[in-house]
Amino acid sequence: MHQFLVEVDASFYIKNQEMKKIKNIAIVAFDSKKTDLIEWSYFNRKFLLPHQLFALGFAVNILEGTLNKKINQGEEIKLSSYRDLCKLIADDKIDAVIIFGEAEEIFDSKDLKVVLETAIEHNIITLTIRPLRTLSCILHSWEASIK
Repeated sequence: MHQFLVEVDASFYIKNQEMKKIKNIAIVAFDSKKTDLIEWSYFNRKFLLPHQLFALGFAVNILEGTLNKKINQGEEIKLSSYRDLCKLIADDKIDAVIIFGEAEEIFDSKDLKVVLETAIEHNIITLTIRPLRTLSCILHSWEASIK
């Protein structure tokens, strides 16, 4: 495991915790983004395969199909609702939340708003599929930083 020291200014440093090699990544998708989820997960399967993935609803079946890997199979981690996801985030069992949806869909969902608030409160990385470049950049930076 690696430790990272981030310089903020000449007299102040933030020391981050050790970075885990295997991340717990929660993936949330709206019906309108099924095709995007299929394409994205297939294209990024090399990155996604080593990590523990968690999803809700149809996203579980899509991810299991594109990755040929069981989803929601973490040690003592059960995910069947947004409430469960909030609990996992609050218990520091999720490292990132990736959301496949349009902004209107995301902010119109009361349950997902609570997930976002919980993630922000617990300093969890939250990504949306737009812009994809940013998402890919962050995900692949994890890969590079743990080698």
